Amino acid sequence: MSLYVSLYRAYQIARALIEKRPLALSDAGDVDGVVSATLFKISRPSAEIVLAHPTDVARSPILRRVYWDFVADLPCPGKAKLRADHHVTNTPCADEEYYDPSAPASALLAYKALSLEGNATATRLVELAVETDTANIKSREALLLDSAVKGAGYRGKLYLVRLLAEKGLDALNDEKVKEWIARHEEVRLRTESLAEKIPVEEVTVVAFRKRLKLSYRYLTILLERRGAKFTLVLVPRGLFKYRVYAGAQPESSYDASTVASRLGGGGHKFAAGALFRATSLRQALEKALEAAKTGAGVDPQKVVVVSDYNCIKEVYMEGKNKKLVF
Repeated sequence: MSLYVSLYRAYQIARALIEKRPLALSDAGDVDGVVSATLFKISRPSAEIVLAHPTDVARSPILRRVYWDFVADLPCPGKAKLRADHHVTNTPCADEEYYDPSAPASALLAYKALSLEGNATATRLVELAVETDTANIKSREALLLDSAVKGAGYRGKLYLVRLLAEKGLDALNDEKVKEWIARHEEVRLRTESLAEKIPVEEVTVVAFRKRLKLSYRYLTILLERRGAKFTLVLVPRGLFKYRVYAGAQPESSYDASTVASRLGGGGHKFAAGALFRATSLRQALEKALEAAKTGAGVDPQKVVVVSDYNCIKEVYMEGKNKKLVF
């Protein structure tokens, strides 16, 4: 979380409290969170929308001090009137909960919680949220909306929420939104190109030596489409921080959320993640692999190490204790 975003969130909250307007908190990371926020904006046009990631909710004292009117697709920050969520790892705590881990998207629960059945714009947005959150994108609108969300910065996402609430999917024709879509399209194509170079097995583990301009969640989906039943992607995220993306084919016996929860994160059976600390890539890998072994029962024999877009190497476990040698 950048200092600018943190300060801007604080400004949003203070302004809304002074003006006595409804406050909503939703996930900043994906279409499901943005659509959930949009639904509240449709329901309460004067609402102030604040977006955050799950780690922000856990660590920000400001977010945790507010009594939110609405929270969606996030862990409960502590005090909320109404919350809509479908993450199995998030414990309910709001005054009124629309919580169902079997739901395909939090937006579907928000749609019901806010009594928006019959609203054509809301209905279509929820359909797109379900497509993206279940990794089953079939419509062009879902692909474009996903790219817009992934390509926009914090204030860009707030702009997108306002535009979606006012214009529905006509928002995708906005010039700013088109720029964000084009920006993420480059990332998507780059990710697809790299995915083709990675050897796939039933359990596929990929470790990056440095953070590249890729969509790592999308990478797990691409590897699963090529045959992997369980994927683990590890990426450096700053000094002594690593992000793990875990994925599992829905019909498989693997559960990605059990791996992420052991590293302090969460998510769903088929998609989960965590941000954790480690002093080196080797230590981060050892932590992630131990979590995968105890959480999902996987014991991979090798790791694919990516140094750059064209530098990919398979590293095998060696010795009695299966130590990584690279």
